[in-house]
Amino acid sequence: MAKNKSKEDDFKRCLVIGGSGMLGYEIVKQLQNEGKYVRVLDIQPLQEKNDDVDFILGDICNKESVRKACENIDIVFQTAAAIWDPKLPAKIYDDVNITGNKNVIEVCKELGVSKLVYSSTLDVVVDGKKPIVYGDESLPYPKKLPKDHYSRTKIIAEQMVIAANSPELLTCSLRPVGMYGPRDMYHIANIIKVAKSNNNIKLGDGSAKFSHVYSENAAHAHVLAAKNLKPDSPVCGQNYFVCDHQPADNLFTFMEPFLEGLGLPLPKRSIPYRLAYFLATIAEIFSPKSNFNRFSVIQTCIDHTFVHDKATRDFGYEPIVSKEEAFERTLTWFKKQESEKTE
Repeated sequence: MAKNKSKEDDFKRCLVIGGSGMLGYEIVKQLQNEGKYVRVLDIQPLQEKNDDVDFILGDICNKESVRKACENIDIVFQTAAAIWDPKLPAKIYDDVNITGNKNVIEVCKELGVSKLVYSSTLDVVVDGKKPIVYGDESLPYPKKLPKDHYSRTKIIAEQMVIAANSPELLTCSLRPVGMYGPRDMYHIANIIKVAKSNNNIKLGDGSAKFSHVYSENAAHAHVLAAKNLKPDSPVCGQNYFVCDHQPADNLFTFMEPFLEGLGLPLPKRSIPYRLAYFLATIAEIFSPKSNFNRFSVIQTCIDHTFVHDKATRDFGYEPIVSKEEAFERTLTWFKKQESEKTE
């Protein structure tokens, strides 16, 4: 059972930074379902009309926007980030993931916000060399900061958030694994893009496993962590992986039902891991902004599986949406998106 678990919580006014995104949107919904006041700070408008949200169009890189959003707030859920994209320059990652998070931490302290729940990533423990088989929070950060700017800046940001934990500002960091669901603009969207291209090829032999988490389950973990983020709680100053139902699938095994459901072709050709890694090394030299690089090869061809035992122990997390229901909801959303493109 989770320690210090209580149905009561001590926050009523919530700010979700990045509330227009896949994870942030689900956090907003769950907080609203519990009768919370919810404010959103995002550089993108809400994708769906929600008159009960106090929406602020703004950027965490602008400290005044963060200060305006944090006024009279009890808790901040920080889900905004510059997501992995080889086309983005290093400065964007530094500005958003490091300076932006520094702004959030400083403003929380200035205005007396009492709690900060940060959305991190599994990539903070990936060194690109060894497989991770049902890893937990005992995994260290890489000895050297990765060259990949996304992983590098997320490590620094997570360390900043955890170091900021104090009696005045209670903090924790959640690490959703491969997240998917409605409004997924990265994970499944990229697989769909590849399936529609002339490069519909599997990387690896299909034996590598990869952990996933449905966005609604990840949001549930954030809300639970927030409720248990109290003085003397084991949650304070801690990192947590957030996963779905076990065991994990191979990435392509996981994705194939979505492609079939959308009437898209399944990849029939494959490239062995070592050859793919070699080709990706060459690709980085001649096409450095391509999505085909060593980072993507490693993520696809080597085991990256995790457990959420610590989250279960400390704040009672278990997935609330089944794998089957998560698939149906996600497929329905993507079917709607595809149909709207053809209208």
